[in-house]
Amino acid sequence: MEIKTYHKATSLKEAYQLLNASTKNILIGGGAWLKMSTQSVETVIDLNALNLNQIIDHDDYIEVGSMVTLHDFESHESIISLGKGFLGTAVGSIMGVGFRNIATVGGSIVGRYSFSDLITSLVTLPVKLIFYPFKEMPLESFLLSKEKVTDILTHIIIEKRSGTGYFKKVSNSGLDFAILNVAVFKEQGQYQIAIGSRPGGALIAHEALDFLNSQPLVNDEVIEQTANIVLDTIKLGSNKAASEEYRKALAKAYVKRGIKEVSS
Repeated sequence: MEIKTYHKATSLKEAYQLLNASTKNILIGGGAWLKMSTQSVETVIDLNALNLNQIIDHDDYIEVGSMVTLHDFESHESIISLGKGFLGTAVGSIMGVGFRNIATVGGSIVGRYSFSDLITSLVTLPVKLIFYPFKEMPLESFLLSKEKVTDILTHIIIEKRSGTGYFKKVSNSGLDFAILNVAVFKEQGQYQIAIGSRPGGALIAHEALDFLNSQPLVNDEVIEQTANIVLDTIKLGSNKAASEEYRKALAKAYVKRGIKEVSS
């Protein structure tokens, strides 16, 4: 990557104006993936001076600044308290601590990375994204959107839930990208299931959830049918990391295991 100018923003307004002054200007989060890019950048805009690296615990929700590092996120007591720690488990599976001390929550989300362990777990919760200057949207809607991001993600709002979460990353080693991610969350008899690294981005298994959440009793037969609906409705593909058939076998096994674990 070739960068002509580095600018440390002193306000969100300044950062926003500079970002939209040229299509060759970009924001820098943690910068963990920039070295993988070959693009030519006119100006890189640093948000580190804008106090976006805080996690604030409110009565009903947790406010996460977009510049919070993955390691600070995974180790914060408010995050650990959600879903019996499944968010921390998910983020803790991302490469090493050195990397997680650099990469940011906001950068991981805005990148819409298909292999994101964070996104797969986070999308099973009610999460809202706050953008400067005037936009809010649910995380799932943002992930499904194909629009270029021209606003600045400032905060991630996670509604507090008292349920139980499950997360499973399948990879060849702890430093590899996921072959498949599975997240399951249950609260008051209602489930959420997300599949990531399909190898596409994380998706909520809506059709499977319509079936599962309508059942008066969740037994082995219902869990088996739910897993089969996931395979029928969530597209799983092949790439150099794994075949479609292998991903389907993994998805079925870990969806069933996840439902059982959050139900126990």
